[in-house]
Amino acid sequence: MPYKKLWEIPSYKVDPPNERTLRVIYSPQIDKGIKDVTVLMSILFSHGGRSGLHTHTVDEIMYIITGRGEGVEGDDIFEIEPGTIIYAPAGVKHECRNFSDETMQILCIYGPSLSNEVVGRIC
Repeated sequence: MPYKKLWEIPSYKVDPPNERTLRVIYSPQIDKGIKDVTVLMSILFSHGGRSGLHTHTVDEIMYIITGRGEGVEGDDIFEIEPGTIIYAPAGVKHECRNFSDETMQILCIYGPSLSNEVVGRIC
């Protein structure tokens, strides 16, 4: 069974105003045997870190591990905290905002996998 240590995976820093770090954990472009899913960790900074309102061409499921704040999906704004799971269908605008003292760690799962171009920009 393949395994990785998150702290050993190179990170990509997104420029302000939506400054955050991204780590591709598993993706077909970098992992033999991974077929049609991308898994990454998004880390938002404390006190106002945000992902920025955006869409994807694939579905995304997000699991909030740490941090507290709010999520936006379409016209809905809702509270997020550890244990929150968010489903953002392809093409739907969404954003996570961190208002807590700690970083917000979000495990993101994309299906089908993200494109070569998107993964190439992160890795």
